[in-house]
Amino acid sequence: MSLLSIDSLGIAIGGRPLVEGVTLDIAAGERFGIIGESGSGKTLTALAITGLLPEGASVSGSLVFEGAPLPRDEAAMARLRGRRIAMVFQEPMTALNPLMTAGDQILEAARLAERPTDGARLTALLAEVGLEARHATRYPHQLSGGQRQRVMIAMALAGDPALLIADEPTSALDLITQRKVIDLVAAASARRGMALLLISHDLKAVAALCDRVAVIKAGRIVETGPTREVLGAPKSDYARLLVAASRPPPAPASVARAPRGEPLLVVDAVSRRYRQPGALLFRTPSLVALDAVSLTVAAGEAVALVGPSGCGKSTLARIVAGLDTASSGSLRFAGQPYSGGNLPKALRRDISLVFQDPFGSFDPRLPIGVSLTEPLRLEPETPQAEKSSRLGQMVEAVGLPADSLSRYPHEFSGGQRQRLAIARALITRPRLVVLDEPVSALDLSVRADILALLAELRAAFGLAYLVISHDLDMVAAIADRVLVMEAGHIVEEGTPQALFAAPRHAMTKALLAARLPDIG
Repeated sequence: MSLLSIDSLGIAIGGRPLVEGVTLDIAAGERFGIIGESGSGKTLTALAITGLLPEGASVSGSLVFEGAPLPRDEAAMARLRGRRIAMVFQEPMTALNPLMTAGDQILEAARLAERPTDGARLTALLAEVGLEARHATRYPHQLSGGQRQRVMIAMALAGDPALLIADEPTSALDLITQRKVIDLVAAASARRGMALLLISHDLKAVAALCDRVAVIKAGRIVETGPTREVLGAPKSDYARLLVAASRPPPAPASVARAPRGEPLLVVDAVSRRYRQPGALLFRTPSLVALDAVSLTVAAGEAVALVGPSGCGKSTLARIVAGLDTASSGSLRFAGQPYSGGNLPKALRRDISLVFQDPFGSFDPRLPIGVSLTEPLRLEPETPQAEKSSRLGQMVEAVGLPADSLSRYPHEFSGGQRQRLAIARALITRPRLVVLDEPVSALDLSVRADILALLAELRAAFGLAYLVISHDLDMVAAIADRVLVMEAGHIVEEGTPQALFAAPRHAMTKALLAARLPDIG
């Protein structure tokens, strides 16, 4: 008997069918993957299983779990969630409670599932997902994207569920942590006899974790079968497209331009220290996020920063973009000195930032078209007609229809929101774009288009990029130079070709060793 049986599942919102005729079975202890583009119905299917569909959604078909139909009553469904069915959401920053520490949220999940809530249990769960005990006292905003995702996984495992639904669980993680999480989930599934339903656009992760896979397009399953067969010799055109798009993109010819005079961006011995709780009373040492980091970016050059979560990459990005201030050291952009937050107003349109968490970077109360044009307030001299034209061009460039401008952020999938974040960053036509994981949330079929778009814009306008990523394939395709960071330091530097072929530092070797095998 199947642990979970879905027969002819249909989901409609506002009378519009979004999922139609989805049928699949998952056995106890089986690891099953669902792959497809953003908006194809993957997450809606998972939300139907957990009873978390948005208000107004209508459901048809049957969902049977452990031999009984899943209850439509919320109180009865709530008793299943956590204890028998757990879910790891795609965007941990919006799923976690900002007013509770990570440890309290993990213990709350254990308490609601009627599992042990003592300190030993908390320490064990943190260790299981690769976090130290000290992370239990931190709030979500004090954690990196990868650390927040690991907290979510610990919360899901706290109830010892029979079925774990993981919605893009590795999309925000660096390579080393991603590999650890994949190995962790595989080991936990085997040890606990726990079934896994993995929703992902990362075919490498699906191949590493799942026994069987279903390919979904526009709400319908177009192919299903053993993972090796579906990904190794896909039968449907759509599955073949996804497999082809998962292969590493070719490295384009460099368009970097030799710097004339001073580089466009100079970071000179920049450090960033954060005061920890109890610093004054207990003389707790400051947390050092960056320690005397120096780098340059020439006009038209693409420089990539790679390293594990929490090594300081995003902190450096925020300082460069003027959203944080260095504790010591200095920066220069186009010859003008600044220390972060005091970036001259006249230069703010010249530096744009694509945030790692696109949902958190948009105002949920504003239509997306208004949010995209907000940066143009830095250009009061630009005519309104030109602003409207530029808005349309950017939305089209990232692959979204113009009629999406009247919608709100919550109406888009994670990948669509990331594309909109890129459009917003490029709308002022900046000279330097800081890209924090620019393609981590994108569909495979869109990812190559976005990389091509970034290359075209760079060549056309002489843009410089500072790219933060854990995707070494993407880094090899877009970057002229790669800087490897560890614990707030830059430990190695070189071209992608030289660095990846003959790494010298232990961290670089660890990142390369953690890469998953290519598909096909």
